Amino acid sequence: MTTFEFLSWLQDTPVAHAISKTDHLVGAGLQIIHVMGLVALLASLVLISLHVVGLAFKNQPITDIAKEATKLVWLGLALTALSGTLMFIATPKLYFYNPAFRLKMILFLVAVIVQLALFRKTASQDVPSPSFARASVAISLTAWFSVAMAGRMIGFI
Repeated sequence: MTTFEFLSWLQDTPVAHAISKTDHLVGAGLQIIHVMGLVALLASLVLISLHVVGLAFKNQPITDIAKEATKLVWLGLALTALSGTLMFIATPKLYFYNPAFRLKMILFLVAVIVQLALFRKTASQDVPSPSFARASVAISLTAWFSVAMAGRMIGFI
């Protein structure tokens, strides 16, 4: 089965038809959930980042802040991934051949790897090395905001 045949099959599934052939508000609702998930993810990462670089919550241990904010990170990631998958299923040929979508998926994988490796290690330490903490924060936020920017480009390419 070729990629095009697979995408055609996916676009003809009942789930794809339920999303794309129903009221336009279904697609709009998925987009809203997608953006809300991304906002939750980014807001929690910014919250942790502000503490890691010493700009907020200086009297609280990083482990406490990271523990609470990480719940929001994973909730945001789950909402974003689920709604994004459903939007993709509705019109896979439209998305798959869009260079901005491909860029977004590459950046998404990079951001998840960075999140799991660098930033998570930094946030789990009571007193992380300042230079490592700043680098982790910069790389993590750059990766996630790049995902958001690439996602926004999808509608224009």
